[in-house]
Amino acid sequence: MNDIYLCTFNCRSIKSSVYEVQKLCNKYDIIFLQEHWLLPNELNFLSSIHPDFLAVGMSAVDTTTDILVGRPYGGTAILYRKSLSKFISVQQSDEPRITNVQILSSVGPVILMCVYMPTDMGDAESLENYLLICAKICANFAESDSVHIITAGDFNCQPGSRFYPSITNMSSELNLVLSDINRMTNVFTYCSDSGLNTSWIDHILCSGAIDGLVEDVSVLYDYVSSDHKPLVIKFGSFLPELLQDPPSAAAYATHFLPDWSRVVDSELDEYESALSTALADVNVPVHLLGNHDYSIDTAQICNFTATQVIPI
Repeated sequence: MNDIYLCTFNCRSIKSSVYEVQKLCNKYDIIFLQEHWLLPNELNFLSSIHPDFLAVGMSAVDTTTDILVGRPYGGTAILYRKSLSKFISVQQSDEPRITNVQILSSVGPVILMCVYMPTDMGDAESLENYLLICAKICANFAESDSVHIITAGDFNCQPGSRFYPSITNMSSELNLVLSDINRMTNVFTYCSDSGLNTSWIDHILCSGAIDGLVEDVSVLYDYVSSDHKPLVIKFGSFLPELLQDPPSAAAYATHFLPDWSRVVDSELDEYESALSTALADVNVPVHLLGNHDYSIDTAQICNFTATQVIPI
């Protein structure tokens, strides 16, 4: 199957909500987290949450000096299935409110942005901060080689709120569709601890072509570890057909054995070029170098490439 389920969740401390995040990993393919509250030296914890997932994240705390700087109650992260790693490449971000990765899709490369937008404190400064993050979202997309965008997370606004026009203006500039708002009514994604106040401040925005792949959007009300509720979206036929998993290494050994003695120089050149292109798409996080799973993936890519150009 090449459908993808993406979930966004303001977990309000990953360490206190890890059990429910693990439940999300059991069901869905890509998890956007906001407010994980991790220090920079704790970010590796994200990749230990579930054995089938890898992660990339940003901390809201600056530890470059001996004094901790910044709010510990922030941070963003993206968790994704290891099986998707061949489609995903990590994108750089210098903004802790935004974590980026790029994923290859059936309609072209897509930049995924997990965002945690500033809260409206009712003053001019908070609006300026909000507009700044909107500008950084636009800049990250412009600086990438992606042709589409999915940005999701805690936007800290809903229709009728002071910050909502900023989101609609950004959506217009980037040609985005508010995929959740266009498909649901009378829902909430935030509930105060007292249970007296609710709001719909978590959203999923997509480029038009990506929105056309949306099959379902829903809120998971039975999650209780945070004051936010997870928001889930299903994209049908998302992954490109030509990039489905190749046969196993054992299958190659049984059904295909290249005859390297018959290879001519032109075929070697073609193999080298094709292999370089294929290996460039392999995303291996630094902390997983030497991981056995990636060794197997690399062997499969080498074998698959050989089937294209080396005679049997």
